[in-house]
Amino acid sequence: MKRILALVIVAATVYAATTLPAPEQPAGPDFVGPEERESIAAATASVWYCTWAASGALRDSTVMVASNVPVAASLTLPQQIVGEPADTYDVELDEAGAVPVDVGQIVRRGDTPLFVELDDGPAAVAVVVESDVLLTGDACVARIPKVWQLPGGTTREGRTLTLRLFNPFPELAKVSVGGSSESGETGLVDLQGIDVEGRTWQDVRLNELVPLLDDLSLTVSTSEGFIIPSLVVAGSGDEASWPGVAPAAYWEFPVATISGDYAPSVMLSNTGQTAVVAAIDVYTSAGTVEAAREVTVEPSIPQRVDLSDLADGAMGIRVRSGGPLSAVVVAEESLVVREATEEGAEAEEDAAEGGDRIGGTVGLSTPATRWLLPGLDAVPDGSSAVWLLNTGTEPATVILQPLGLGEYQTSKQSVAPGSLLSVPLGADFAVGGYYVEASEPISVAWSVEADKGIMFVAGIVVGG
Repeated sequence: MKRILALVIVAATVYAATTLPAPEQPAGPDFVGPEERESIAAATASVWYCTWAASGALRDSTVMVASNVPVAASLTLPQQIVGEPADTYDVELDEAGAVPVDVGQIVRRGDTPLFVELDDGPAAVAVVVESDVLLTGDACVARIPKVWQLPGGTTREGRTLTLRLFNPFPELAKVSVGGSSESGETGLVDLQGIDVEGRTWQDVRLNELVPLLDDLSLTVSTSEGFIIPSLVVAGSGDEASWPGVAPAAYWEFPVATISGDYAPSVMLSNTGQTAVVAAIDVYTSAGTVEAAREVTVEPSIPQRVDLSDLADGAMGIRVRSGGPLSAVVVAEESLVVREATEEGAEAEEDAAEGGDRIGGTVGLSTPATRWLLPGLDAVPDGSSAVWLLNTGTEPATVILQPLGLGEYQTSKQSVAPGSLLSVPLGADFAVGGYYVEASEPISVAWSVEADKGIMFVAGIVVGG
């Protein structure tokens, strides 16, 4: 067994924060409040599924394991050829901490979805994928529902959309994929009853099946076995990826955009039978704009809500609705480039020269007081930040504990009620994650910005 030891001293002292006026409650309909998350880093053994990973001639992937307790982790990397044995790799943390695993040191065969088995917890896993021209990352998932929602897709010009269907289990999975676009339900007849053999995966190139759709939301279901899907939107260089979600009537996104250089949108999808009204609240370091936008999301017609005009610079958002919706946020540099250029050809040329960075992530359906951020600070040439969103009515004192291959001091932040705080971090590859503890329920995410790309990743709640 390959063993990597990480010693982390956790010293957290919480002080009372200065009380600020609570934000006014919005007028309008009574929206449903927070709902319990389905995936948490619990104090038990767990398995985390990492769908979008690749290690080959052009791409590198790093698996980040972060834990509050000593833990042994076993990585399994199946092969796409049916019947071929999977590769495995073991690491161990003798103390709470975080450890990076370079997939390229195990195998280099291109696309490499994997799963990580942990013998204790709380612990969680994330994957960072990068090359000279792209940067993307996902928190891995620890739940396996029979039905997944994947909003936020597009096959418009300048974007390619890929759906990965990963079957980490030995048994066959029989999968069907449905879709809806701005024109309503989209017939995906070729994606009904797909067989995905055990311990393999399939990539579906959506541009070939349903080209030139501005907005595409997918529903992935299984009649036999289980599947772990992810969606990837790629541009001229960079790409953004996110896992499937379960619909909820309440979403918080601590990061919707990191600066005014990116045009943010929230994509909402309604798989119900009746229209759903949703209010979008905007949070910045200056405070809250309640119900900054209110939209009606019709059944089977996904809606992309542009957020660019709602605030200057970095923002987080909250989505409150009268019924369950699936949602993701995406920030795209190329939209800014195109809008600033009068001639279309010139805009495309500018985008191809590096103006096409894309970041996206799923939301969080329940604020919490403890979070794990595996992977943060894993990109040495990028600018990393933790995003702390306090939608409550009390100030939150927040302790940030670096986790990695060394001893690190904690830092303390105060987040006013109804506000967003960005905490920039110095790049340190030895830091493989963060543990975050707050005096009040908040939501947490992290981001990395580099010349080659940007990525947004939702935090993982630490349960009991």
